[in-house]
Amino acid sequence: MEFKRNPKHDKAEFERQLKAQEEGINSLTVEEFIQNRDRYLKEGRALEGNAAQKLARQEALKEKVAELRKQGLSREEATKKAEEWIKEQAALHNPDQIAGGKPDNIGGMGDKRINSSIGSQWKSKIGKLDKQIREIASTMTKEERESTFLNIKLKF
Repeated sequence: MEFKRNPKHDKAEFERQLKAQEEGINSLTVEEFIQNRDRYLKEGRALEGNAAQKLARQEALKEKVAELRKQGLSREEATKKAEEWIKEQAALHNPDQIAGGKPDNIGGMGDKRINSSIGSQWKSKIGKLDKQIREIASTMTKEERESTFLNIKLKF
């Protein structure tokens, strides 16, 4: 499955986030993917996902302040720099909820523009993938669906 990188976006960061999406989706069993997708289709983004993201952002901010303090910045300077940094960051679901991700599974922080780019691209790609997975799942036993992990390749 191919994603498009905006040339203005950092290539290494785009690659890192896409790889995390791939690892996240491939950590799901067929059954988990279907259950998570069904919930997403019925309810949209889960509220606990927002809470998990908020908590991850708070923790990342604290860690960034501590990192900057270790570099010799005063508490005030470190806090100011960390607050500027966090404005450009998003707490990352791996994979995104639209792609069958678990709402409370936050895989770290990343450039919010790249996260938004990948997230918006899922909208036009997930329908075909969802259909293919469900078609294959229909030929599997419940035990197979619960023990078979996805094997999806994401590239750009």
